[in-house]
Parts: sequence; C-alpha cells; structure tokens
Amino acid sequence: MNQLEEAYRRAEEFLRSHHRFLLLTHVHPDGDALGSVLGMASVLKHLGKEVVVAHEEPMPERFSYLPGIGEVKPVDEVTDVFPAAVSVDCADLRRLGKAAEKLTSDTRLLNVDHHATNDRFGTENLVDPDASASCQLVSELAKRLGVPLAGETAICLYTGLFTDTGGFRYSNTSSAVLRLAAEMIDSGLDPYPIALQAVETVTEKQLRLLVAALDGLRTAAKGKIAYLAVTRQMMEETGTGVEDTQELVNYARNLAGVEVGVMFREEGDNEIKVSLRAKHEVNVSQIAAQFGGGGHARAAGFTVQGPLDKVIRQVVDAVAAQVGQG
Repeated sequence: MNQLEEAYRRAEEFLRSHHRFLLLTHVHPDGDALGSVLGMASVLKHLGKEVVVAHEEPMPERFSYLPGIGEVKPVDEVTDVFPAAVSVDCADLRRLGKAAEKLTSDTRLLNVDHHATNDRFGTENLVDPDASASCQLVSELAKRLGVPLAGETAICLYTGLFTDTGGFRYSNTSSAVLRLAAEMIDSGLDPYPIALQAVETVTEKQLRLLVAALDGLRTAAKGKIAYLAVTRQMMEETGTGVEDTQELVNYARNLAGVEVGVMFREEGDNEIKVSLRAKHEVNVSQIAAQFGGGGHARAAGFTVQGPLDKVIRQVVDAVAAQVGQG
C-alpha cells in the first residue's frame, strides 16, 4: 500500500470512528475552501454524524448558493469542545485564523489539503499536492465512504473543482478531475448556475474596484511581470471588501507576454497581502516561500509587513530574478 493510499485509509477510519466534528477552512475562503468544507459537512451528515462548520468571517456573497452556507457559525459562537475536527484546504494552522483556537490539545484533527507547502499539522494528514483541488480529495473520500456524488454534496464539491481549476482552464486540470465533474453532472448536477454565480456574475462595486486597480497596472522585466495594487482607500471608496479582490490578480496574469501576475492588497497598517499567479514555467510557491508564504507552483501568496511602495519593489525584484530563469 503506497503512502497516499494509506493516508486515505486512515482518513476514512478517522471519519467513521468519530461522531461529532468541528469543520474548518482557511481565512478569506475561496470556492475550493467553501466547497470542500461544506462538501465534507454534507458527506458526514449522510453518515449520520453531527457537524458544526465554523469561520471567523462573513461568508462571501457569490457563494451564497452553496447548500449549508447559511449554517456556518461565527467562530466566537462556538463554545462546545469537539473531540474531532477536520481542516480542509489549509496548509498550516495559522491560515485557520481564530478558528485554530477551538482546537485543544485533546482534539483529534484530520488535515485534508492539496497544497505542496502543507506542513502536516494534523493528527491524521490526507495531503496530495497532485490533486487539482481539496474538493477532489473530499470527493474521493465520499466515494470510499459510500456517499454518492449527487445533490447538495455535488453542488459543493463541483464548485471547488470548477473554481480552483479556473473553470477547467488552468494547468492543474487533470483527467481525474474532469471525470469527477462528469460523474456529478451524470448524477443530475446542472453546472451552468454554478459557473454563473461563482465566476461570471459581478457587482457594480466590483467593477468600480477593477477600474481603480487596473488604472495602476504596471509591468516590469520587459513585460514578463504585470502587477497592480488594491489600497484600503480604493475599497472604502467602492464599498468593497477582501472577497471582491480575489480574482483581480488574474487580470495582471492574463496580459499578453506576461509570465507572472502580482496583486498587492493593503490589509492593515503596513500589512500587505501579496498574490502571485504564473502562466508556464515560474514556480511562484518558491517566491512566496522567500517571504514566509506558500501555495502551488502557479498560484501562491503571502502576507508581509512594510509600506506598500517598499513591498512592491521587493516583491517585483524577487519575481524578476525568477522570470529570467523560467
């Protein structure tokens, strides 16, 4: 039995052997984070388990269609002590934010993730960097547990597969993930409403933020790098929040001739969130690691302290050192 197969076996045993679960995912959740945590909740409910999904932030409006999202509890309202917990789509405990405080020294924790930088922080760890999305791992667990990839479970898990592969356009789109998507569609899932809500629908305030951000778009390294910044003032003036910024980095990445797109977002006083996206050859997770972050080869990020202008110079220089080697 290979290492990954053993990890699946232990994860399945973990889920079968406990009855009450606290389910968690990372701060600033994207489609894969929410799809996998709510998909896991649906799977466990099918098995007759008791689950609580907790998060420290309000849920993103564009994922309001996800079954169970209205039942996510603010982490401050979780007072029970859970003997078992599951973390999905999170590479380290810090990314769980305040939710990590709900894990005691006695909590048994299953860590399900697909980031290569995952530090195996769980009691049990199901980590597969070759998976296209964490929802792919949860889907495989569902099948092993005898839960059909249909109905509400499929809506959640398809969302993660679809969003983390960029609508099945990114380089992490595999035949395995396409087969899973086809299986869900064969079960009765309608993919169009998910695509429409998750990636195609934008609000007026999001468009105004996009205009402001693109107005400051710059290039470097002879056009191989494109970067833009989102300031707190921009978000205040447009009435937007963090969830409205998640796709902006792709506008920099998608520019013709660009290898790496970068977005800088002000999060606090001298605190900058940096998102990196690459097209072909540059491994941006290695760049992120230089600044204490991580992620995937073509999508990574980190948070760093410093004035925005200084952070932009440091990061663009670091990326420029890599694009010439790609």
